[in-house]
Amino acid sequence: MSTYIKKYNRLDALLALRGFACLMVVIIHCAPPRKSIIYKDFDLSWLMFSHGAVAVWIFFVLSGYLMGKAFYTQRYTADIVGVMRFWRNRVLRIFPLYYFAVLILSIFVYPEVLKFSHWGYLFRICTFSYHPYIGIETVKFNDVFWSLSTEVQFYLLVPFIYSLIPNILNQENKENQPNKQQKIFLVTLVIILTNLIFRSLLWITFKTQITQEMGYAFKYWYTPLIVNLDLFLCGFLLNEFLKYDKPDYLHQLKSLIIKYFAVVLIILLYLFTAYHLYHQELWNLPNRSGGWRTSTTILILQPLTAIITSFFIFAFEKDIYQDFTKHEKLSFNAILNNPLRILEVIGNLSYGIYIWHMPIIARTYDIFTSEIPIEAFYIRLTATLILSTILATVTYYLVELPFSKWKIYQSRNS
Repeated sequence: MSTYIKKYNRLDALLALRGFACLMVVIIHCAPPRKSIIYKDFDLSWLMFSHGAVAVWIFFVLSGYLMGKAFYTQRYTADIVGVMRFWRNRVLRIFPLYYFAVLILSIFVYPEVLKFSHWGYLFRICTFSYHPYIGIETVKFNDVFWSLSTEVQFYLLVPFIYSLIPNILNQENKENQPNKQQKIFLVTLVIILTNLIFRSLLWITFKTQITQEMGYAFKYWYTPLIVNLDLFLCGFLLNEFLKYDKPDYLHQLKSLIIKYFAVVLIILLYLFTAYHLYHQELWNLPNRSGGWRTSTTILILQPLTAIITSFFIFAFEKDIYQDFTKHEKLSFNAILNNPLRILEVIGNLSYGIYIWHMPIIARTYDIFTSEIPIEAFYIRLTATLILSTILATVTYYLVELPFSKWKIYQSRNS
């Protein structure tokens, strides 16, 4: 049984991490109250202040890795046919639920976006060029859609990045593995430092605006693809390590230790960024200025997230990257055989939960209330998780799954 679990029914750690990041986003959007958990004069409320930006950055690193893996493992080829298949499958994965959500939310939750004067705003939403502070007049819509716009923009670049990297690394001599790894480290370091310099220039130029107005932070620092490109590329370049490495490079015990260490690092990342959000960024403090206050948030947290998430991916993918055995689909029976796979459930539904949780919060915020702030938060969080999970499950089977099956059918017949 243990051999079966190891080969065919193992936990998908990346899917579990995606689910964890999704929960981080939902928790912070449910507005945890300050000074609500006090133990022996210690304010522990910061533990609930999951850093939503860090969660989105985790998504981006995972996406960069998985999109790169699709090419490195030859699911797609770097020619016209392969690239068109890649883009088609990305469309079938993202567009159906996205446009279904745009339709439903425009009619039932954010009808003001349908006004003629706001059609330009709606056009940006429909063309994946959206962020919440596009125009002078802010029109309410689902704020989290901006990250999907950034993802889709990255998908357009993936084939070109895949073709460009071998030229940068000069991989004619595939025998010299240490030299190749050094080049990958160097290229990754250059990418991180270049992006750090670019964000530093933005911070110097727009410091007052970014500090005082979230709109400027979104417009210049948070949402553009160019300032998030290091996250995608860190994940993407991991494939260079994993594809050409020897499968049995790590001893099994060492591999297990590295996996535990990677999990600990993710936990520490959560704790550090939550503490910083609460005590330095003063999140949810009444009369707090609307932007980001600290240079740590602007300059440090993003590359830190990229490095830790990349290490997590490396730790869990190292031993299975070249293993192309068919993995058992997540099911009740699979969970019974390997209970750890229950951690994948939220990951499987994360796209739907991510899309639906904000409008659910918007419509139910005044319903789930209490005179005790922490009780109101728990009620709101529980209701949001339940309702968004139900809605995500329904749309998964009615919208996502049919197009996923069609994608598989098209791939087999192309």
